[in-house]
Amino acid sequence: MYPDDSIQSMVAPWWVAERGDLLARGRLVYTYAQHAEPHPFVLTAEAKKEPSDPSRVRMRLEPFQTDDAPRAPSPPTPALPFEAGEAWSVRRVRRRPCLVLGVSGPAVHRPARTASRAAHGSPALLVAPYYDGAGLDAGFVARVRRAEYPHCVWDRLPMEGEREVILRLDLMQPMGRDPLGFDWTEHALSPGAMSVVDAWVGWNLTGVLGAGDLGDFRELVRGG
Repeated sequence: MYPDDSIQSMVAPWWVAERGDLLARGRLVYTYAQHAEPHPFVLTAEAKKEPSDPSRVRMRLEPFQTDDAPRAPSPPTPALPFEAGEAWSVRRVRRRPCLVLGVSGPAVHRPARTASRAAHGSPALLVAPYYDGAGLDAGFVARVRRAEYPHCVWDRLPMEGEREVILRLDLMQPMGRDPLGFDWTEHALSPGAMSVVDAWVGWNLTGVLGAGDLGDFRELVRGG
């Protein structure tokens, strides 16, 4: 059961069962989502670990200064593929429940894919991570539940009991579609719930919230 001051109380069902490995928007998965750290680090190659083994190299972590030109390993090493203008950025990640928000189209057909870099033809997902609401200010969590913030969506995950979570739409991030990169759950948002989240995503991206269930709910909880 959802509280009356949550959008979920107006959309039934909010979560539905989804078995198998159907890759679709609204699917709940687990994966390692990165933090939005203000100061990422960069991997810099120092020297080969073993001069006779080109597959190994000694690395150093350094603060990532975007105004510094990336430095390629010297001499080059297969252990750290590096092209002009690129850098190996390092960010912390944590295994979290994530909502699939975007599923790219079919993979680029093979002739075009082999003629270009793999990064331009590899399909990806767009996911948003859920953060635990435990320990957060109760007033803040209540405001999130009443849809006061365009970047935060309050919820309770279907396999987590009564534990409150917050979906961070401002932390949407790409994830490769390799099945080894995430774990399926047997849950997905219902079509009605997905339409609400779509409106929320648009509100977060544009700052404009059109007419619909989410707008009606915000007026209702404000006493309008």
